[in-house]
Amino acid sequence: MGQITGKITCDWQDREEIRELYARYSITLDHGDFDGWLECFGADAIFDSPRFGHYEGREGLKHFVAQYKDSLGGAKPMHINSNLSFEVENDHATGVCYFTYYHCKDGRAIMAALGHYRDRLRRHADGWRIERREVFVDARAAGTSSR
Repeated sequence: MGQITGKITCDWQDREEIRELYARYSITLDHGDFDGWLECFGADAIFDSPRFGHYEGREGLKHFVAQYKDSLGGAKPMHINSNLSFEVENDHATGVCYFTYYHCKDGRAIMAALGHYRDRLRRHADGWRIERREVFVDARAAGTSSR
């Protein structure tokens, strides 16, 4: 994504659909609705995570889901998005969003990571989808691995 200009580059309907896409990504992931999470992505999407690796296409994303579920160890995750900014040009968009990731288990919540997403989005006939998501972890909870 280039420099953030602060200019609104699309109509209100596109803005709301993209905001809903970002919310749906986190809510479906946090509630274990992995089919719903997969629907946030285009069929040939790319997902890059410093912790989980590089995944391409629907089958690749399904491999991520399996690895992610195993990593939870019975905890409930909670992703909080903030500072969403994006630029739209026709049927394509670039975006950035901060996230705070909580790991919730046994009635306790631990702030596990702070970071941001960098995205490329594309409008499909049935709405906006993520074409590429890059996850950047900017900080982890004290005492955790830098992995």
